Amino acid sequence: MKRFLRLLMAFLLTASLIVNPVAFSRSQVPSVPVAPDNGVPVMLNGKTLFLIRAPFASTSPQQRAAGIERRLNQFARNSDLPIDTLKLQELNGALAVASGETGLVTITDADARAVGLPKELLGREYLRIIRQAVEDYRKERTPSYLFRAALMALGAVILLLLGLFLLKRGAAQLVNQVHSWRDRRIRDIRLQNLEIMSARQLTDGLVAGVLTLRSLISLVLIAACLAFVFNLFPHTRQIGSIILSYFRYGLNFLWNSFLGYLPNLLIIILTILVSYYLIRFLKLLSLGVHRRSITISGFYPEWAEPTYKLLMFVVIAITLVIIFPYLPGSSSPAFQGISIFFGVLLSLGSSSAVSNMVAGFILIYTRAFRLGDFVQVGDTKGTIEEKNILVTRIRTPHNNIVTLPNSTLLSSSIVNYTTTIGETQRPLILHANVSLGYDVPWRDVYATLVAAALATPRILSDPPPFVLQLELQDFYVVYALQAHTNEPNLMLQIYSDLYQNIQDKCNEAGIEICSPHYSALRDGNHTTIPAKYLDTDYTAPGFKVERSGSGEWGAGKGGDGVVG
Repeated sequence: MKRFLRLLMAFLLTASLIVNPVAFSRSQVPSVPVAPDNGVPVMLNGKTLFLIRAPFASTSPQQRAAGIERRLNQFARNSDLPIDTLKLQELNGALAVASGETGLVTITDADARAVGLPKELLGREYLRIIRQAVEDYRKERTPSYLFRAALMALGAVILLLLGLFLLKRGAAQLVNQVHSWRDRRIRDIRLQNLEIMSARQLTDGLVAGVLTLRSLISLVLIAACLAFVFNLFPHTRQIGSIILSYFRYGLNFLWNSFLGYLPNLLIIILTILVSYYLIRFLKLLSLGVHRRSITISGFYPEWAEPTYKLLMFVVIAITLVIIFPYLPGSSSPAFQGISIFFGVLLSLGSSSAVSNMVAGFILIYTRAFRLGDFVQVGDTKGTIEEKNILVTRIRTPHNNIVTLPNSTLLSSSIVNYTTTIGETQRPLILHANVSLGYDVPWRDVYATLVAAALATPRILSDPPPFVLQLELQDFYVVYALQAHTNEPNLMLQIYSDLYQNIQDKCNEAGIEICSPHYSALRDGNHTTIPAKYLDTDYTAPGFKVERSGSGEWGAGKGGDGVVG
């Protein structure tokens, strides 16, 4: 970087040394005071000497200016005629700048009145201007002048090449610096989880801006060098004047446009400042409500952040509406047409997005759920992992992330297990259904199931578990164990532990969890109770066969004829 600065200083010093000597070729011709009205310029050697505003006899100002230019050029090209021969004298009753008997410029009373000077004073001024212009004309065509001009042109070209080289080096260093800022100073632009523009895109945009600026500066330097070089030589001075006029026109246009746009720019800046500080005030108010240092009756702390975002969006939208008419080109038909086109595209293509946004705000203000709540939406059950304006993400007990549009949630029934506990201050009731045969006393079933619930971790003993009989079917009774817990997010593990304990307690109590539909074939089969719960001398019973009253053998309980 230091080397680049040294080269830049050398470039500026060289430029000053080359540009300053141009004064030797610039014996500027003092201009005659001009009146507000326009006139026809009289030019010599590419320079305007004065303006002709009044006619003379039947000759128009344009014709007079053309004749004066022709005579001045003839006199300037004829180096045999000394400049001292130019004098102010009376010719044909009029005052004129003449060389001998040849008049070059005639000064009339009308010319003097147009300028606002006495005729004699105006004549002496014309004489001085013409002498200086002729002297410059002849001097600029001498070999010594052309040689010096060629040297200056060569220096200007060398200076241009040096400037382009320094510009290229500086732009390359700036591009490398921008790349080094990526992910360190230049970060992603995000709106919540929506990536508006990545750091890479921002970096590429800045690099493109640097390269574009380098190209523009290069074009300006090349055009300035060409104008300077062309202006050094009398034969090409007109081309240089045209280039300079283009630059002058462009700069004047930009400057006048900037000055004319200042009131609108001031309005835009003031509007943006007011909006900025209003958003900052809303942010402070939101933080106060969120931290409970500011309380508003009926306004919950979890509403603070979404309300701030909603108000910020409204403020930004109003700001854009206010400053839109003051933007450059906003009143042009092209700008308005593009605005309408994008508005139609946005309205047609964002209907689902708008519905999701509206649903997102409705879900927030209805307090359907919060982050970390354990909910069930349709067949999806899990913990609220993330919620934003468009979608909500739920982490299931199987550690899967389910993304649901907010409009889907709004149209679905939402069971919030966490809110049930937090707001009602009542534990969540888990229920497990067990079907047992009529041969098992229901009181034993009640005691066994309650014992299984109390043996399960995270099941509360207060309030105590209880059992309900839901159905009396043809072959069995349906029992519903009701147990309380304060940890709904561990529901899957609690159910697993509860079912394990139900099996263990039933086995310990000698209760078979077995559907009795096949009771006619039950005799003679081994019990379904695990062996560790049976007596050591347990053997599988055989089929029981007993004699009926008619003397026939039949299957039954007890009696003779037991078949082993």
